[in-house]
Amino acid sequence: MKITIFGLAGTGKSTTARLISEKLGYQYMSTGNIFRSIAKEHGMTLNEFEALCESNEKYDKELDELRVTKYGKENDNFVFESRLAWHFIPDSIKIRLYCNDEERLQRVAYREDKKIDVVRFETEYRENSMRKRYKNLYNIENLDNPDNFDLNIDTTNNSLEKVAQIILDFIKK
Repeated sequence: MKITIFGLAGTGKSTTARLISEKLGYQYMSTGNIFRSIAKEHGMTLNEFEALCESNEKYDKELDELRVTKYGKENDNFVFESRLAWHFIPDSIKIRLYCNDEERLQRVAYREDKKIDVVRFETEYRENSMRKRYKNLYNIENLDNPDNFDLNIDTTNNSLEKVAQIILDFIKK
């Protein structure tokens, strides 16, 4: 089984994906972690690397087409949390997590120990950059369109344990 989990920052996708992978004994993969490590290799902050990606598509293509697509074709029994894995691993069970914007920004501010205004600016910058790049590279106009997914879960008022259980119940069907 291949499971892809999508969600914007602060929706709980990383924690949920780890919980699901642990409960199923599956490999956990994260394009966010891969992206952050590439930024670090280049001595850049995440926002600096996002800006580089806007002007040089090779980094997105390497990540999406080589690493994600290849992994999806060569492996089974994994949970891949990512903004685009649902697109590049079409035979996966596609899960979308979403959350009230103010709540997710509060979660990110708490997690990163930053002021909400800083988080709001950084998050808006990253998400606008991401949407623009994915439109230009892959013609994906509405990244979080619920119709792209097999299951959509609002995490605003649900514990991540409950979210994980909803997913497990869904995939057992």
